[in-house]
Amino acid sequence: MKKTLSITAALALTLSLTAVASADPINGTVSETSGTVTETSGPAPISTTDPIIKPEEVVLVPTPMIEIAERTYFYNAPNGEKLGALASQKIDTTGNRTGVVLGGEWVEVYTWLGKAWIYVA
Repeated sequence: MKKTLSITAALALTLSLTAVASADPINGTVSETSGTVTETSGPAPISTTDPIIKPEEVVLVPTPMIEIAERTYFYNAPNGEKLGALASQKIDTTGNRTGVVLGGEWVEVYTWLGKAWIYVA
């Protein structure tokens, strides 16, 4: 009985998500002066006067990537509490680094738990 009920609930949830995803989008234009929406038939026209990527959104100096060759532990702060480990991969840094310590340095990186620190020799 419990299995039938859970399967029915999962099926109902799936069908409701499908109905929402397939709903017709609202097409229209927004009046700059009044803020009202005027509905039109068909897709909204694409504006070619405004750039898709604005100059302030372009990254001129990207943060360096680090290649991890072996399992590396990451910490909540330099010399802090161990949060987990990363497998060998390329990882993006935040650009924050500490001074050189024993031939290496602490580098702040992005992880699935948020920002964390790794020791790079």
